[in-house]
Parts: sequence; C-alpha cells; structure tokens
Amino acid sequence: HGRVEMAPGDRALFLPQRPYLPIGTLREAVSYPSGPGRFADAEIAEALRRCRLDGLVDRLDETDHWAQRLSPGEQQRLAIARALLHAPDWLFLDEATAALDEATERELYEVLRAGLPRTTLVSIAHRPGVVRFHQATYALVPGVDGAGARLVTVPPG
Repeated sequence: HGRVEMAPGDRALFLPQRPYLPIGTLREAVSYPSGPGRFADAEIAEALRRCRLDGLVDRLDETDHWAQRLSPGEQQRLAIARALLHAPDWLFLDEATAALDEATERELYEVLRAGLPRTTLVSIAHRPGVVRFHQATYALVPGVDGAGARLVTVPPG
C-alpha cells in the first residue's frame, strides 16, 4: 500500500537485461539516448574504464553493430557506463547484470553507488547479491485465487 513518486523534473534511465545499442559508433552507443556530442572523450573513457571496458576506449569512433559485436556481459557493462555518464535521478535496472558473474555484478553495483551517490536505484533481480545495495526489498506475490498480484515488503535477512 505505497507509492513511488518522482519529483517534477527528475530524470530516469532504464537499463533492461538486453540494452539497446544503436548501429553506429561506440560513442553513439554509450551516449544513448543523448547525442554523440554530449560527453567529452575523457568522460566516456573514464566511464568505460570503471566498467572494465578498457579495451573499448580507443574505439569510440569505430562504427559497428555493437549488439552483435559485444558479448551480453559487455553490453550490460556498456549500459552501466551509460548510466554513469547520464547520472539520472532514478536508475531502474531490470536484470541489468544477469549476464555477469556475481563478482563483476557486485563490483559494478559498487561503481554505481560510488559514481551515482544521489541516484535512487530500483533493481529487479533474481540474485540475492544485489540486496546489499538497496535499502528495501519487495516481492510480488500472487493474489487470492490467482487474481492479480500485490507488492509486499521482504524483511531483511
């Protein structure tokens, strides 16, 4: 029985399990949904390095079909770099680290927490490891006789 409200003007970014990567330059892919001129090379390079994508730093102006070129884990790390660049007020992660091993997932959540201290993170995840990066945990439970579902608070521990 609660609501989540965003203040007028709040910026949100959604990171799905399979992030959208436009065909074009790597700069365009990491800058999306903004245009490729929004971020300085140094900002992009730092975001890529923080997400362990050092090998892509020198390829910013390379044109490719990045959704086919990069592994699922690299695509998810690129999306996290995108979030670091955009610094949204709200970041919704829908299984956005599912292709990563648990150690890398933990490392990237630490990068998000350190790099976006004022951002509210809302994660949908099956792995219990992400719980530590959130202040509350909720679950959707089936309604009576399978009618609808309701959101319940999951106690810590």
